[in-house]
Amino acid sequence: MNYRIKFAKLEDLMYISHLEVIKTLRRIIRRAELPAAFSQGYNPRINLAIGPPLAVGLISKGEYFDLELEEEMEPEKLLADLNAASPEHLKFLKAVAVPDDIRSLSSLVDTAIYTINFDYTEAKSLEAERKMLEEFMNQEEIMIIRHRRKKSDRKIDLKKRIFSAEITDKNKWKFAVVTGSRGNVRPEELNRALREKYPEIKEFSPLQVVREGVFVNDGEKFDPPYAEKFIGS
Repeated sequence: MNYRIKFAKLEDLMYISHLEVIKTLRRIIRRAELPAAFSQGYNPRINLAIGPPLAVGLISKGEYFDLELEEEMEPEKLLADLNAASPEHLKFLKAVAVPDDIRSLSSLVDTAIYTINFDYTEAKSLEAERKMLEEFMNQEEIMIIRHRRKKSDRKIDLKKRIFSAEITDKNKWKFAVVTGSRGNVRPEELNRALREKYPEIKEFSPLQVVREGVFVNDGEKFDPPYAEKFIGS
């Protein structure tokens, strides 16, 4: 039986890597004594597949992984067992039984939503912030230089990779951006592009960024990857 599980990775775990998150999930599953299915071969491992990586130094309220179990479990029991075996800052929020042939998270998820809490050299009104965002998004292109380890730098147009943007409250800017197999947009790149246009925006720290979650963009709204249209319920 397969389950799609939503979890939050919070402050105390913000500096662990994607690989370390996977190892932590496997340790929790063993500690919870779940009837997990294992891979075949010389070094069998718990069968799980995680969604798009979360950058080191960020927290998230909505990450996902798929888990295969040898026995069926009630989702509420599965969540309770996982949370009982988990460290405080890794919270399991939802579990949904899914069919064997469901599309993988890596092929389905294409959107990440970030909230960035900006600071300014001088206080801004909510109206002023909304005008700044409107001007920013009305540009024909938003070019930045992407710095890549062991590869040459390259120019990318963020405008093509931003699905939506809004001010949700004073100093809080929310961006829905591409992620997954189609590419990605890093919060620090959004900050850099905004600061080039508006020097009064201060450099931010990772604690000012929250990944609200990862989603599937259907052109009209952003669905969670456990929506009925994906699991066939």
